[in-house]
Amino acid sequence: MAYITLPTFVGYSASSGPARSSFVRRQRRLYEDPARAAFNYYRRAANAVRAGRAAGQDEVALRALVNSADDRTKPHYAAIAEGWLRYLGRRNPRLVEVGRARCALGELEIGISPQLGLRKSNGRRFATWLYFKEEPLTRDAALLALWLMEKAMPDLLPGGEALVIDVRRSKEFMLSPRDRARLRPWAQSEATAFMTLWNAA
Repeated sequence: MAYITLPTFVGYSASSGPARSSFVRRQRRLYEDPARAAFNYYRRAANAVRAGRAAGQDEVALRALVNSADDRTKPHYAAIAEGWLRYLGRRNPRLVEVGRARCALGELEIGISPQLGLRKSNGRRFATWLYFKEEPLTRDAALLALWLMEKAMPDLLPGGEALVIDVRRSKEFMLSPRDRARLRPWAQSEATAFMTLWNAA
């Protein structure tokens, strides 16, 4: 059994060709030696988004994030801040508690940790995964994340729904009934292919 996180599985699925093998090999090295893991500077962005929502001071929290950044991270944080504020617009979703879960696909176990639980004005509650990277999130990659989150929803937010937001582009993704029907065999095949490369790494 191998363990990876949801962002790792989404990143793998979005890659293609020989890059997949290199991607999995790097992940196995990190798995075997967690001390080698790189600092995740998007965690600070997630914390700022959450703190801003909790206090109803989104712009203040994100301005502080950008102002405290070094030269390397400042452009990324600025793009994230702009995208999140644009996404909110006139929206005013409330925070709700959201849990964590592990989802097994064959021999692959995937850790799922949404950064937010959101309650929209219509009362619908969403376990929400925020995508912060510079590369646009593809619809297929977003659907894979949504399917896995929905599968784990009893542990994440009982009775809730899954939501993915590409923060820099202020774009949200949700599953449709048609999506659900076709995603299961694809997700299983992606997990099987991942394990093939993992075992060969």
